[in-house]
Amino acid sequence: MSILDSFILSYNEKFDRKVPEFDEDLLGFIEKTKYLLLDEKMSPSVELRERLSGLHVRAREPMKVAITGQFSSGKSTFLNALLSKNILPTGITPVTSKVNYIRYGDELKIRVHYIDGRDEYQSVEHIARFTDQRSTVEEIEYLTLYAPLELLREITFVDTPGLNSQDNSDTTTTEKVLKEVDGILWLSLMDNAGKLSEAETLAKYLDQYQGKSLCVLNQKDKFSYTQVEQSVSYVKQSFSEFFSEVVPISAMQALKSRSHDKSLLADEELDRFMRTLSTDIKADTLENISLMYEKYQKNVDEILSTDLSKNLNLLEESNIQSVLDFIDEHIRPVATSSKEFAIRRDINQICNKLIDQQRIFLKIYDELALELREFEAEADEIFAQLKGKFSKQLQNAYSKIEEIIEVIAEDIYDHIITSERIRYTEKKSRLLKSSISYLPVEYKVSKIASDVIYKRLFFDDDVVGKMFKKYVKNLKEIQHEVNDNNALVYDMLKKRIRGWQSPYELIQKQDSVHSSMEFANIRKFASKAYENILRPFSDEIHASYAKISSEFNHLSSAVSFNYQNATQVSIAFLEQKIEQSISLYEQDPTQFTLFVPKLDEIRDRLGISFHLYELQNMMSTKNTFLSKNYDRLMSEFKMINEERDAFIEQRKARHKRVVEILERHIE
Repeated sequence: MSILDSFILSYNEKFDRKVPEFDEDLLGFIEKTKYLLLDEKMSPSVELRERLSGLHVRAREPMKVAITGQFSSGKSTFLNALLSKNILPTGITPVTSKVNYIRYGDELKIRVHYIDGRDEYQSVEHIARFTDQRSTVEEIEYLTLYAPLELLREITFVDTPGLNSQDNSDTTTTEKVLKEVDGILWLSLMDNAGKLSEAETLAKYLDQYQGKSLCVLNQKDKFSYTQVEQSVSYVKQSFSEFFSEVVPISAMQALKSRSHDKSLLADEELDRFMRTLSTDIKADTLENISLMYEKYQKNVDEILSTDLSKNLNLLEESNIQSVLDFIDEHIRPVATSSKEFAIRRDINQICNKLIDQQRIFLKIYDELALELREFEAEADEIFAQLKGKFSKQLQNAYSKIEEIIEVIAEDIYDHIITSERIRYTEKKSRLLKSSISYLPVEYKVSKIASDVIYKRLFFDDDVVGKMFKKYVKNLKEIQHEVNDNNALVYDMLKKRIRGWQSPYELIQKQDSVHSSMEFANIRKFASKAYENILRPFSDEIHASYAKISSEFNHLSSAVSFNYQNATQVSIAFLEQKIEQSISLYEQDPTQFTLFVPKLDEIRDRLGISFHLYELQNMMSTKNTFLSKNYDRLMSEFKMINEERDAFIEQRKARHKRVVEILERHIE
């Protein structure tokens, strides 16, 4: 198994934990989503946690029904009638200037939500102070009214500002609410229904909500049966594209008829008593409190003994139950399926955003890997060119050494002189065999005028010294050019990586659900491009620099510091060979000849003394030390690239795995 495979396997094992069984319903789907997306390995953002918690709350919360219409249509009275309780302030002047959410709560109270994020709870008696458009309420965003009413366990009502408000912000707020709710109750006064102003408002704001909208015509108690039927028929025909149904009601009759429920009236009486008690308890004596309680008990007794059958008839005549039936029969089924569809859609959108986030990271790593691959190909091409270029320059430098040796060889050859010597040979007498005489024989021997050579080559003229200085200078120039070019190759990589690095050092998440931690990790990774990517290349370039410098220093010192000694050693060798040949020749001239150094022999001897074979291997073959260095550089860069690629794939493996998990979750 490769290193990369082991990395990927390691990441898969981390993410492939066994997912628990969840219910198949909506809440089960949400719980599974939270289990997967909020795992610490996903580095979830605070915003993602809040979104999923919000969806969880939304799945459990009752359906939302908006009460809307034009100003002065009696929305607050109508809503009080639906709740069978006078909660919202009513009057001739239009008062609702903020969105009011009416929710179930254990006690009657209001929660004021301010634009700056503050929340505060207030007694319900103060609601008018926060909703009346005649008051200064610009700092308030919306209100939530909590009431312990059974109806609110299943329905949250949303009381909205009118759609014909002179304040554009009110209209904008109402329009936004209409998109979010499950049902819409459009309230219109019976004598105002179908007027041009209302038709224009409906066409502008309600043309897309026909499937969840009910038109409620209020104040039917002020008109005859025939007038009511005519109004209903007209609205049905004229505005069928806006409403599923049209229902005539009397909110005032419904509100009055709440007294048909004795238990409700008794509860209201208890509420009044408790409010009075809490207000006056500090000022009143114990005797007065006892009198208040007796009055409360008397009122309750009267309620329980009263015949309330007329109020039941009034409730039926108000037709308010038709509104509740519409909510239950038309809005509720659609709301349930719509809510599930919307929540599943939102979860899919969240998952797709998280997938997009992972793909951003994968793209970043892919761009980095591409930069490294393109650099490797470019570096190989450049190194190959440099290898050929500097191999030729080394061969030329080697030729300079050969030229120097040739100069020395020719100078030695030119200063080989001859001198005469006499040897004596035996000569026997013909007469007297025992008599021996010696005859002198002249012969010429070679001699190297070394003093003259040294003086010309190394001292007076310093011919060789000057040539070697040029040779060393040339080597230095080659050395610097090699290292400079190698550094340029590294700079080329550094430029590529910094070009990749620049936009990602400051990258920020592109959506609130994206992981702040993940983007911080990407910024950190990009900012540490040297440690993560460049350092091994830099180390290799520096190692190459040191090795190349060492080799060039060797080439310089091997000959430039030793050329005089090498010449002297060569001359001494030749002189010794001359003397040896003389000795042998004198012993037996018939067997041995006198040695006279030839130019080739001098040249060869100098080559040995100058270690020319070693220099030739380093400088003038296909496998020079620079060729080896470039081959090694290309090999090392390739290996480093493979390691960096494995490192990048290791980081990508986690993001790929997250994408797989998310895609499988939303299939």
